[in-house]
Amino acid sequence: MSLNWRDVATFYTHEIRAALRERTIVLNTFLIPIFMYPLLLWAMFTGITFVVGQTEGVVSQIMARDSTGRHQAFYDLLAKQEKVKTIRDSGASVDDIIGDIEAEGLDAFVELQPVPAGSGSPPGNFSVRLIYDQSKDGSEKARERLEEALQLYRASWLEDEAARLGVSGPEWQQFLVERKNVASGRQMGQLILSRMLPLFLIIMVAIGCFYPAVDSTAGERERSTWETSMSTAASRQSIITAKYLCVATLGSVAGLINLLAMLLSARAVLAPLTRQAGEQFEFQIPLAAVPVMAIGTVLLALFVAAVMMLLASFARSFREGQAMITPFYMAVLLPAIFVRPDQPFTVVQSLIPILNVAKLFARAITGEVEWLTTGLTLLSEGVCVLLALRLAASVTRFEDFMIGSYSGSFGKFVKERLLARGRRSTAPAVGEKR
Repeated sequence: MSLNWRDVATFYTHEIRAALRERTIVLNTFLIPIFMYPLLLWAMFTGITFVVGQTEGVVSQIMARDSTGRHQAFYDLLAKQEKVKTIRDSGASVDDIIGDIEAEGLDAFVELQPVPAGSGSPPGNFSVRLIYDQSKDGSEKARERLEEALQLYRASWLEDEAARLGVSGPEWQQFLVERKNVASGRQMGQLILSRMLPLFLIIMVAIGCFYPAVDSTAGERERSTWETSMSTAASRQSIITAKYLCVATLGSVAGLINLLAMLLSARAVLAPLTRQAGEQFEFQIPLAAVPVMAIGTVLLALFVAAVMMLLASFARSFREGQAMITPFYMAVLLPAIFVRPDQPFTVVQSLIPILNVAKLFARAITGEVEWLTTGLTLLSEGVCVLLALRLAASVTRFEDFMIGSYSGSFGKFVKERLLARGRRSTAPAVGEKR
C-alpha cells in the first residue's frame, strides 16, 4: 500500500499524545533542556571556583634549605607569604624528605645550592632544587607558590648583582617579554561557548530521540501493541512514517529548546561567574548563527531518529532496545568531544556525519560561518537521512520483521537478507555467461 498522508497525520498525532504521557520522554525532551543550562553551568563554574578557592586557602608546609649560607633574604621573602609556613630545616636526607612529602607531612622542599667552581658560572651563582608531589593538590600549590617566590627573589638578586658590577638593567636582562591578548572579552566568551555547547546540543538531540525511538518500536512490541497498529487499515509505510516523524519531532524539540536555553542562560549565568574570577568575558552568540544551528539541529534529529528507530526495531523489549541503541548513542557523542573551534573547517570534515554538525555549531558560535562548508554539511546530513530511510524501507519489506518473529540483530539481518539478496540479484542465471 502507498503512503497516505492523512493516515500519517492521524498516527502522528496519536504517537505524540502517547509520548507526552510518558514521564521519561517529557523529562528528557522538555524539562532537562530548559533547566540543564542554568543549573549545569552554574554548578560547573561554582564547583570550579569552590575547588580553586579551597586550594588557595590551604597553607603550604615548606622546608627550605640554604646550602650556600648567603640567601637569608630568600627566607625573609618566604616568611612574608601569608599562605606559606616555613618548617625548620632538620638536616634530613633527600630520601627522608621525599617520604615526608609522600606521607603528606610536608608539601614541598626547596634547596638553594652553590654552583661548583670551574663550571663557567659567575662567582656567587646558585642553583635551586625543588621537590614536590604533583599528584597532590596541596603539594602542587606549594610548588606554584615556591616558584613565584623564587622568581621574585631571582629578579631581586640579579638587580643587586647588576648594581654591584655596574651593569644596567637592559644589559643583564638581554630581552624582555611583553604579553598582550588581542582577543576581546566577547571573543573569549564565544571561544568558551564553542567548546562546550556543541557537545551539549548533540547530547540533547540524542537523548530526545533515544527514549521515543525505543518506546515506539521495542516498547510497543513488549506491550503487544505493535501488531495492533500494523493490523489497522493504514498502510505499514504510513505507520512507520508517522512513528519516525514523531521521534524526529521530539529530538528536534529537545535540541531547539536546548538552543533557546543556551541563548538565554549563557550570558546570565556565565558572565557573573567569570567576573568573580577577575575576567570580563561576554557570552553572546551571533544572531546570524541561530538559523544555521536550528537547521543543523533538525537535520541531526532526522538522522539520529532514523538510525535509532532502525536499530531498536530489532529488539523485543524496552531493555533490549536500549542495549542496541547505546553503542550508536556513544558514537554520536565522540566526534563532538574532539572538535576544536580554532581549527579550520575543511571540506572533508563537512562530509563526515555528526562531526560536520558539531563543527558547524562551533564555527557558528564564533561567528565564522562559511557558506561552502555549511552547505556541504547540510547536504551531507540530508543525504545521510535519505540513506537511513532507504535502508529502513528495505528492512520493512520483510514480513517476519514486521510481525516481530525475526529474532536476529540488525547486523545479522543485513548480512543474511540485504547483502545476500544483493548477491543473488547480481548472480548469473544458469547457462548465462558473465
